[in-house]
Amino acid sequence: MMKQLKTAFFIAIILFYACGDDQLNNPTGSTDIPRQVTVKEVVNFSGASIIYYDRPNDENLQYVKAVWTTDDGIEYNQTASFYTDSLLVDGFGEEGSYTVKLYSVSHGQTYSEPVEVTVNPTRPPYMVVHDNLQISPTFMGIRVTAENETGAKLAFRTFKQDEATDEWVEVGTYYTVNPNVEYFNRGHEPDIDQNFRVQVRDRWGHWSPPKDVSCSPWFEMELPKNLFREIALCNLSGDGSSVPDQTGYALPSNFWGHKMHSWSGSATSFDRLYDGEIGTSSQCYHTKPLAPFPHHFTIDLGDKYNLSRFLLWPRNDASNQFRGGHPQIVRVYGASYNGDSPSELVDDINDEEAWLDLGLFYLSRADGSFEPYPGTNDRTAEDNEILVNGHEMTLNAIDQPVRYVRVQFIKAFATSLHAGSIQIGEISFFGAN
Repeated sequence: MMKQLKTAFFIAIILFYACGDDQLNNPTGSTDIPRQVTVKEVVNFSGASIIYYDRPNDENLQYVKAVWTTDDGIEYNQTASFYTDSLLVDGFGEEGSYTVKLYSVSHGQTYSEPVEVTVNPTRPPYMVVHDNLQISPTFMGIRVTAENETGAKLAFRTFKQDEATDEWVEVGTYYTVNPNVEYFNRGHEPDIDQNFRVQVRDRWGHWSPPKDVSCSPWFEMELPKNLFREIALCNLSGDGSSVPDQTGYALPSNFWGHKMHSWSGSATSFDRLYDGEIGTSSQCYHTKPLAPFPHHFTIDLGDKYNLSRFLLWPRNDASNQFRGGHPQIVRVYGASYNGDSPSELVDDINDEEAWLDLGLFYLSRADGSFEPYPGTNDRTAEDNEILVNGHEMTLNAIDQPVRYVRVQFIKAFATSLHAGSIQIGEISFFGAN
């Protein structure tokens, strides 16, 4: 019996290889021409259309193929399996009427005669964004805003005109899929009228017309960090000696901070927030695990400033980048009191007369999402750019300079990893006296 089984096994192997390359590489199945689909409806929207159809009762139909040519002469195609009753056609650079050919394709790869259908996609996303795009001056550059309602993947090229040659020189490219577009292009001379230009591109390579503006960027500087000091603002008594019990880390929600976490050979003191060491994993600000959210600190900037923006770099450690203790939701406050005595600060950020709300910020991944990465090597090139440049938060414009700032951390990317701590490599503030 065993001998017969072995013989059958070897015969099966011989028959498999005897099929030859022709059987393996050429399609199998009926080459009869399949029946055509019947178009039911066309739904048009920005830069694309969906074609709905009825499938024929034909077992020989394997899939439906759509073929169309866009306004720039490029031919595209899309297929849908037998189990699908619709096809998306897109890539149109202009609104208008286009002819799409629908082919029924058999298991033997035989094509039916095409069913021609007219689609009328409306104004494409990159042009819709161009229409509502706004360019305005900001600190040391320009601020670009727009509504991208479809969430299309877009690129924004920013140019500046050379005063000597009148040539337009590219000074930056910004990529986004966010519905609410906002980005800043900085590094330009303040208080001088300059010409800027922005163009929008979609993922098919269509470019919008340029949008130009002449404006004068505002002056700002990076605040000197040698003046920064920690303020232990914690329900101060008259002499500043009252400190709440930290047993079990059950601290008041408006407490100035919490115990710092430390480990052998590493430095996590408060001043690591502003020591200039962005790229050092072991020198960071690391809050105590298990401390309840929100976590926050209060800092004395050393002088009064009109603040423009706040930069934050997470701890430079793979397990913490868009994972772990990487801050995700941040709120910034400035004290209305800006004198020289911290004891006069009110320890209640809900007191609107004492603390000015400078902004609530969501620190997302480059694609706009907030899910922590499952692995340490899952980040994209755009994510890494954020890690190098830091998360930038434009603070609410205020008429009153502030000296004291409270930064509150409402959530981290992952509360399980590192037990919900906050880990920061560096911070920077910008503004003007």
